[in-house]
Amino acid sequence: MSKSGRNYYDILGVSKSASAGEIKKAYRKLAAKYHPDRNKESNAEEKFKEVGEAYEVLSDSNKRQMYDQYGEAGVSGSSGPRGGSATTGDWSQYSQVFDMGDMSNLFGGMFGDLFGTGSSMGGRRRSQRINESEPGEDREVTIKIKFETANNGGDVTVEYDRYGVCKPCKGTGSLSQKTTTCSKCNGSGYVHYQQATPLGSFMYQSPCPTCNGSGKTITDPCPHCKTTGRVAEKMHLDIKIPQGAYNDLTLKFRGGGNIGKHNGEAGDLYITLSVPNFKTYRREREILYGELELHPVKAVLGSDVVIETPYGDIKVMIPAGTQPGDTITVRQAGAYKLGTSIKGDMKLFVKIVIPKKLSRTERQDWEELRKNVV
Repeated sequence: MSKSGRNYYDILGVSKSASAGEIKKAYRKLAAKYHPDRNKESNAEEKFKEVGEAYEVLSDSNKRQMYDQYGEAGVSGSSGPRGGSATTGDWSQYSQVFDMGDMSNLFGGMFGDLFGTGSSMGGRRRSQRINESEPGEDREVTIKIKFETANNGGDVTVEYDRYGVCKPCKGTGSLSQKTTTCSKCNGSGYVHYQQATPLGSFMYQSPCPTCNGSGKTITDPCPHCKTTGRVAEKMHLDIKIPQGAYNDLTLKFRGGGNIGKHNGEAGDLYITLSVPNFKTYRREREILYGELELHPVKAVLGSDVVIETPYGDIKVMIPAGTQPGDTITVRQAGAYKLGTSIKGDMKLFVKIVIPKKLSRTERQDWEELRKNVV
């Protein structure tokens, strides 16, 4: 059971037999729903933490197995928030969302126009609005990148579809960018209705259906966007992957989503990274976990072995008397810590490999050794 008293599977809304893909899909949906940057409900932050806690355990096959067998006690110390805290405001570490800033800050003048952004509104576009504007939707994209690109950082091109500003009408919905007073509501934005009931007649008002409550109607409607002020477009962006990026990390670009109707505020762009492991190693943030196979002689007497790291082969000293299941820690041989030049460690779990076939000389050596074993 989780700290909240609920089952991790219940938190994500999946069955105990759910596949890794089903668990990931459920997590992404709930994380997006309860993310504090989007959801302003009082319990959203707590829900978001709970979802992250459940996913951290169930997305790891070893932790999931321990949880299935022993409950929360089996993963004590390994679950919980993913670094950071709600009080620090550092959601990039806690939520696996790394804020890359505003599009206008990243790409400058030309992209400022493309994304409907501008310095006059702190990165959001300000222009004449003929009808009431509506905020744009967020866009979510998943891209595959190499381990080396994620770990060392680098440039990648991202392609995605979104709604951008309609250029013929400049996002206003009108080619002439003019309006007239709405004849339905006489410019008030509201219409009044009278309803007869057994208790008498009642008057009530609602937003005008003709002008959507703006009090204005568009003249010379734009045929390109059908008066919405936005059209579908394909984006090709060159972005920088931060050093130390890892699988399932989401990069947030403010203002990179859909432009709202009638020059409404743009939504955000969320780019989730799909990153493979390095060789046979399993990665958890900056730590790499692997298995080291040793011949019994090397484990007993100690030896130097060569291992692969993201930065080339290195020699590691194995101490005499190394036992099966021991962990060999290789300092600064892991991945980079997100956004820094600090390297994590590599942890190797020792596995003693018993030879199945022996040469005549090897058998004689082992027979001689057996004579001295008490």
